[in-house]
Amino acid sequence: MKKKTIIIMNLEIKSFKNFPKSYVIEEVTALWNFEMGEIFPISKELMERSTYDTIGFLSDTSCVAIIDNKIVGFIIAKVWLHPIKVAAYTNTGWISLIYVDPLYRKKGIGSALLNKVESDFKILGKEELNLGRDYQNFFPGIPMDLKSSSLWFEHRGYKTLNTTNDLVKHVKPSNAIIPLKPFKDGNDYTIRISNENDKEELKSFITSNWPGRWAVEVSDYIDQGPDLYFICLDKNNHICGFCRYEDDKTPLSIIGYGLTWQKRFERLGSIGPLGVEPTHRNNNIAYNLLACANNHLVSLNVTDIMIDWTSLMDLYRKFGFEVWKSYIYTKKEKNYEKIC
Repeated sequence: MKKKTIIIMNLEIKSFKNFPKSYVIEEVTALWNFEMGEIFPISKELMERSTYDTIGFLSDTSCVAIIDNKIVGFIIAKVWLHPIKVAAYTNTGWISLIYVDPLYRKKGIGSALLNKVESDFKILGKEELNLGRDYQNFFPGIPMDLKSSSLWFEHRGYKTLNTTNDLVKHVKPSNAIIPLKPFKDGNDYTIRISNENDKEELKSFITSNWPGRWAVEVSDYIDQGPDLYFICLDKNNHICGFCRYEDDKTPLSIIGYGLTWQKRFERLGSIGPLGVEPTHRNNNIAYNLLACANNHLVSLNVTDIMIDWTSLMDLYRKFGFEVWKSYIYTKKEKNYEKIC
């Protein structure tokens, strides 16, 4: 017999916009970290960066659950509102994070939060809802550490798809430096650290070859930061490949997902994305770009290196990377209805 959910009668669901930003950031960050801070620590600065400071964050749809003037749960919602349009995201909504205090679970609070967001997304015409994978995301899916949450969403009409992974390499003398391979088409390639003069060419190169989300994220990254964190591959004085890298000195405002959980490590670096122009592939270029990014981070004295959000385990294991965390892609498609 199915256990009946106990609804708390004095529950209030209120939008983030009804409260001062500082109050919301303080409360939801503390609530999350009380239980999850050892596994996935979120600072107030990171919470603000991934909510109020992110294009597409919906302060009127994102909401908190309140009982007796106490915030006991929250949900963060986003859509794609970037000036650069990505066609695949036109009808997409994202649930970036949802959480309920353990003392108040199984009382309908999570369902109330989810129903409010789904109702708003339906009004906005969003036909596909994703858990994670949003712009400036916390997670690319449901963490395997929280796999029971996957069943909760399945009961509410969400489908679990494939999985993805964050990979980590602990830097030690035996695996620190990766030797480069000879280029198959000769030695007329140059791999180097980017500089200020590369900004416009990098943006143009990436936009031309990867015109979707990569182009948006890299362009924003280049526009915001005074420094560039790229390895560039040149041929005939033109960029034909790139690899982004970061370390713990990269400003929080521009870090990629690879450094989201840097508080779990002594000195974390990250690699990715990496891209090579199609006409220059299969020439040991991707291998050498990855090796150079790895070796440069080693020279910066990182203790660990992360490659985030990937399914290419066999490739990266050759470089000493192992699975650190895994995530479940989860989404709900059009014609969704509320399920209490």
